[in-house]
Amino acid sequence: MKSHFRKTEYYTSHNANAPVELDSEKFPDFKGETEEEFLQYIFDNLDGWVDDDELPFDEETQNALGELQYGSMTEYWGSYQKYFEGDIQIGKATPDDNYKQGNFDIRHSLSI
Repeated sequence: MKSHFRKTEYYTSHNANAPVELDSEKFPDFKGETEEEFLQYIFDNLDGWVDDDELPFDEETQNALGELQYGSMTEYWGSYQKYFEGDIQIGKATPDDNYKQGNFDIRHSLSI
């Protein structure tokens, strides 16, 4: 019996951009008093600010918001550094329309 086999591996990658400093005093609409409230405020408004050309912030704050939203990410930890997860699979190669399965029709799989 001829069969197609493949080995897979998967892991979690943790990435972050460089930290930026934001001063709550520079956000006139922020009415909270705690870090948690400031975090929620930034989270709730970040998408709208970054795409708005008429922001009430100084250039430094605008740059920090842009970096927070779009700054390049660097991996700081990956689960592959500590352990391996994956499968041995049997199946059939498929056309490029099965991206989620890596273009492979999996018939049976064993975790390794």
